[in-house]
Amino acid sequence: MKTVFFAALGSAMFVLAGCSSGTPAQRALPLTAPETPVSQTRSTASSGLTELFNLNYSNGTISVFSIANGKATLTKQFVPGGGGAQGLAADAQGRIYTTLTQSNSNPCAACVQIFTDTGTLVRQLGAPTLQGASGSPSLTDVSVDAHDNVYVSDYGQQAVYFFPRGQMRKHGPTVVVENSTNAASVLATPNGKNVIVSGGCGFASVRPYTRATGGKYTEGSCFSIGTIALIGGATDNDEDVLTPVDGGLGLVSISSPSGGSVIRVPDKEGSIGGVALNGDASIAYVADAHKECVYAFARPAKGWLSSVPPQLVATYKGFKKLDVIAVPQ
Repeated sequence: MKTVFFAALGSAMFVLAGCSSGTPAQRALPLTAPETPVSQTRSTASSGLTELFNLNYSNGTISVFSIANGKATLTKQFVPGGGGAQGLAADAQGRIYTTLTQSNSNPCAACVQIFTDTGTLVRQLGAPTLQGASGSPSLTDVSVDAHDNVYVSDYGQQAVYFFPRGQMRKHGPTVVVENSTNAASVLATPNGKNVIVSGGCGFASVRPYTRATGGKYTEGSCFSIGTIALIGGATDNDEDVLTPVDGGLGLVSISSPSGGSVIRVPDKEGSIGGVALNGDASIAYVADAHKECVYAFARPAKGWLSSVPPQLVATYKGFKKLDVIAVPQ
């Protein structure tokens, strides 16, 4: 599913029944369209899921699904950069974020692109050239916190940095970490206090960074996750990281610095490509490409890692080509 990404690494309360069957599957630019709210009903905690975004890693297609009465309808598809999109995130306004690295520099050499849910480009954030970096910018993943800070992993420069409130600044983005081997994916906690990076710990392990006084970051200890890197995963303010489990059918890993657990979806042959959390991390959405559906699990009262397993509260049907997903926050 994550063909381009793995190639880069190698070179360095609805229906509880089962889902229907299916086949798996530089410089900133000015706004090109007004940034207006793209939906009036965004609550994914109390009223259920109303919209979901999917990135098909095999061809770079982003799909937008609207959801009503537990059924998904495809409303838009678009292909950023001719198919080179990597990483997927969404904010509270339903804007869609992805990264591009283009050898022909069209539409950019390396940048973050931000779209409305109708596929209209509203902003482009060019990657900086970091002093002392061993390579050129090559962006592989993106994450957005509740303050609209946009975090990217730059595999080419072995760094992670963020654009404050999604804007280009005179002195460039804020660097979280540099010279981090295989810095290929990133997740920011919703409150923006912690940034989790796949680089510097080996495959299937990550390191958290905590923002300290003066905007600097202090590194924490590495911990293991269920998959090779963070693309397709999600995290909450407690640094609980939810990811698919490599080689484990129908399994979602919950990992943290203090321990781990597993969620099992109803489909024992489930092909889990992505996990997304709603705005307050009370609901985890799990994409199953085998059944072409999305499961919603409720966080237990004492957190994702409590002794009480997460409860399945909804099953959404009607998707196609599920892979990496994001939901409005």
